[in-house]
Amino acid sequence: MAAPNQKRTIGFDCEFVKPPPSEYVQSLCPVCLQIIREPHQVTCCGKKFCQACIEHVKATKNVCPTCKTIEFSNFPDIGVKQLLYDLKVRCSNKRDGCEWTGKLRKLDEHLNTDPRPEKQLNGCQFVEIDCIYNCRNHQQRRYILSHQDKNCPRRPISCEHCHDYKSTYDDVTNNHWPVCGFFPVPCPNQCGSTIQRQNIDSHVADECPLTTINCDFHHVGCAVERHRKDMPEHLRENPLTHVSLLATSHAKQQSEITQQREEITSLKADVKTDLERMQQLLTTAPPPIVNSIPLGPPVLTMTEFQRHKKTNNRWFSLPVYTYHQGYKICLRVNANGFAKGKGTHVSVWVHFMRGEFDDSLKWPFRGVISFQLLDQVNSDHKTGTNIYDDKTSNKNCTRVTEGERSEGRGKATFIAHTELEPKYLRNDTLLFQIHKVELK
Repeated sequence: MAAPNQKRTIGFDCEFVKPPPSEYVQSLCPVCLQIIREPHQVTCCGKKFCQACIEHVKATKNVCPTCKTIEFSNFPDIGVKQLLYDLKVRCSNKRDGCEWTGKLRKLDEHLNTDPRPEKQLNGCQFVEIDCIYNCRNHQQRRYILSHQDKNCPRRPISCEHCHDYKSTYDDVTNNHWPVCGFFPVPCPNQCGSTIQRQNIDSHVADECPLTTINCDFHHVGCAVERHRKDMPEHLRENPLTHVSLLATSHAKQQSEITQQREEITSLKADVKTDLERMQQLLTTAPPPIVNSIPLGPPVLTMTEFQRHKKTNNRWFSLPVYTYHQGYKICLRVNANGFAKGKGTHVSVWVHFMRGEFDDSLKWPFRGVISFQLLDQVNSDHKTGTNIYDDKTSNKNCTRVTEGERSEGRGKATFIAHTELEPKYLRNDTLLFQIHKVELK
């Protein structure tokens, strides 16, 4: 017996194709006023009711709805059931357009309210069913498949850009796409290009026509800055100025070379004197025992940091090899930063260069390269790491066949200007090292 508040099944909500004569058979339940489902007859007045309806009456009032008799009994009416269930009816959704007709006993099978996903698409196309992805949306069966395939915010998808991240449509579009490295985003300089998010820094640094760059002759004193697209015009229009700067720089270098030669001559004399003194000591005392100390990676020294920062110059280190007969690389440092680090950070990039062992190496490079800014006080070095895998643009790690260097890969916001002193910036100098190289 159903509890008073429990959801119960009532009569059939449909209509007969040909109504049965009322004097022949009672077809409507007096309680729900629908075609009787599972007919039960009461002992008091002989009326027929849906089984669920009369059981609900007995559980709540126990008074016959028609004759008001108290404490009546009821029993299944098999004959009426067979008679009614063999009559032809129209679909309950006829008003929505369903044209099905059939025996009453087949109506529930036609409507099909089975919630299991493998069963839910069979049956009357005008029945409203719930989305299988629990998005709280319910639509007519004829529309639900399109909703689940194209419109449901909880439908499962993979990121169409990286093809790795898999989740719901809502999660992929709202949470993953804003951080996906392969998602196409517009150039921050508004040059009209659309680039994968992970390649934005390289595009701005090496390709974007609207990036402001220094003149090619900035190292000899030309302070002009132009958009990359406008720099060729500047170079064409100022050849005499640049030649003059080159001449001045050459004269200054010659003077410095002369001074250095004099200093070297003086140093040679001092070394000769020291060697003679050492030789005298060795003849009178046994040589001291010196432990063997392995040499670490070379220190790459960037001097005149403030000048580079003020002029927005790019500084390239001397090249180093990742290991014996390995890859030839160098560091590029933007003292005043660029892209997201412009004016606030030091930006550091790793560039692959043409090397004498390139023919025997595997390209593109796959592995990890770490670089460090050395702490000149407490050895609390600042480390940056580049990962080169199958998702990395080959422009950053393939063999260099044109030009001197690859496009490079690194950190636009490697370290803030406010963090440099007093540990990292000493005597207007920064010290760098290639810290670690691991091949995949």
